[in-house]
Amino acid sequence: VLFNAVNAYPTEPVRVDGRFSYLDQVNDIINPIAQIQNTFNETLVNKIAGKQEIAYEIDNHFTLNGRIGYNFALVDGTTFNPLVWYGQGKFANSAANENLDPVIVQVGAEEGGIQLERGASVNEFRNSFLDYVTEGFLNYNRTFNDMHTFKGTLGVSFNETSNRFLNATGFNVPNNSLDFASVGANQAVNGFLNNAGSSQDVQRLVSQFIRVEYDLKKRYLVSGILRRDGSTRFGSNNRFGYFGSLSGAWVISDESFYNVSAIDFLKLRASFGSVGNDRIPNFAYRGTLGGQAEYVFDDLILQGVAIGRASNPDLKWETTVQTNLGLDASLFNTIDIGMNYFIKNTNDLLFSPDVSAIIGTYGAGGFPPVINGGDVRNTGVELDLTYDYKSSSDFQFSVNYNITYLKNEVLRVPEGIDFLPGAGFGVGGVNATRFQAGFPIGYFIGFETDGIFQNQSEIDASEVVQPGARPGDLRFVDQNGDGVISFNDDADRTMIGSPIPDFTMGLNLNAAYKGFDISANFYAALGQEIIRNYERQQPYANQSAYVFDRWIGEGTSNTVPRVTTGQTRNTVFSDFYVEDGSFARLRNVQLGYTLPNSLTQKAGISNFRIYASALNLFTLTKYMGYDPDVGAGNPIFAGVDNGLYPQARTIMGGFSLNF
Repeated sequence: VLFNAVNAYPTEPVRVDGRFSYLDQVNDIINPIAQIQNTFNETLVNKIAGKQEIAYEIDNHFTLNGRIGYNFALVDGTTFNPLVWYGQGKFANSAANENLDPVIVQVGAEEGGIQLERGASVNEFRNSFLDYVTEGFLNYNRTFNDMHTFKGTLGVSFNETSNRFLNATGFNVPNNSLDFASVGANQAVNGFLNNAGSSQDVQRLVSQFIRVEYDLKKRYLVSGILRRDGSTRFGSNNRFGYFGSLSGAWVISDESFYNVSAIDFLKLRASFGSVGNDRIPNFAYRGTLGGQAEYVFDDLILQGVAIGRASNPDLKWETTVQTNLGLDASLFNTIDIGMNYFIKNTNDLLFSPDVSAIIGTYGAGGFPPVINGGDVRNTGVELDLTYDYKSSSDFQFSVNYNITYLKNEVLRVPEGIDFLPGAGFGVGGVNATRFQAGFPIGYFIGFETDGIFQNQSEIDASEVVQPGARPGDLRFVDQNGDGVISFNDDADRTMIGSPIPDFTMGLNLNAAYKGFDISANFYAALGQEIIRNYERQQPYANQSAYVFDRWIGEGTSNTVPRVTTGQTRNTVFSDFYVEDGSFARLRNVQLGYTLPNSLTQKAGISNFRIYASALNLFTLTKYMGYDPDVGAGNPIFAGVDNGLYPQARTIMGGFSLNF
């Protein structure tokens, strides 16, 4: 389809399914270049970061350490929204017509109310961010009889993060011009529609801990940690958490009976411990009035507030308890091997589930509550291999390979419920992911397919009744064996995928010869699935290329159903929308050259290196979407591709100088 650069209208009719349709059905199309030219955003950021540390040696065994680190940022910004007319019916119009007349806002009742012009607007904001951490340590270190070594640490830590936000919006900017875009130039009647707001928040974390270490002849090693952490992100009844760990190791290769010449170093280790997590929004345990609301009283629009986040005063620390058994070995002074078996239980998992709109948190500025949603177990095996080679001819080479196998299972959900719903599928569709005991976290639940109905006779002869089925539709599997496909409950829905990979792998390569060096990093994830949640069966919506292979008559396809904008069950969530998300990616490769010192020292340069590098150079995958590495901040929303913008391939070059 060709587009006019001025008004973004198609210059020719659009052909769809053998028919021609004109502009009136595609009037939301806007020239993106015109939108960019009418966008005016400016942000200025000033930053200060620093760290200071002091150490004092009391005697040969005791030392005191103190440090402070801080980050401060001041952010000023302006956004100007001019009056723009893109054409009749365009969603992005800010003007009333092609003459750039302001939009008229009706205030109050239809009779007796007042009408105000809402012209060009400008928003200005100033935000400040400050975080700092102070720490103090008393350290003890002493060895007795060259055999027994004791180390101990007493420590305290205090961290504070504070943010302040101030913003205002002015309307009727004079002359519809960026030159006058200032809140102080607001010309709305009586300052009306000149919105201003401010907010601030402070979060604090305080910790005390003690660590004790002991080793006998550097052969038998034991250490333990006990800590108390307090966070303002939890209420007063659960503000503090207590965590600890114990670990031990045995260096077998140092024993007198050890005589394996090929294995230079061999160590057996084990550990057990717990850590806490408070990574949730500030004040999440409290009910807040952070929602947006506007009300009309006495013919004036007044700014109000609505419910923001539902309260949960019993919110508490998420605790992870982990057990590790490991073995470290070194072979021939060139090969290092690390093996680890782990059991990791995360209890009282913190996250925000999808909840009913009845509680009132679905409005603008509203959020679902944060809860302790249950317990999750991860078990797995890790293997790490490193090979280093150095020759006498200035050639060096090293390769590191690591692989992890992981099994995930939800052990418990909140009392009184069967599962927590996760991500929705389609527009207003049912939840496609779940947090449910006995399954991986965020597993996919939907319909299993079994080909496509080729004709009406096949539908009539089927032993399973599928309401609404037509030739070209997906055939669904009757999971409960009652002879009817039920679309209103879970009777015929089943697990059809998991976002958690079975294996993750990494490969790092490094080589150097004289002044040249090269490095590369590969990453792979295997065994996970992805939900294609970016497709829309609507007129004039983009479609993936696989639609060319759709069913268009008997025998034409048994995998891709017919395409229609009419009523159909093909759009319910099923394994048709689930794909293998396995991939391997070259994340980074870099080539460099360091000039000989004989050439640089004359200029007072101790090191001069030039390099070229590439990020995300290529990805190997069968996934049809833009990027198989979809990820998610919330574990029960993982693996859902809502049209993720792909990671950019970046090629750059540079140099570094040391004087």
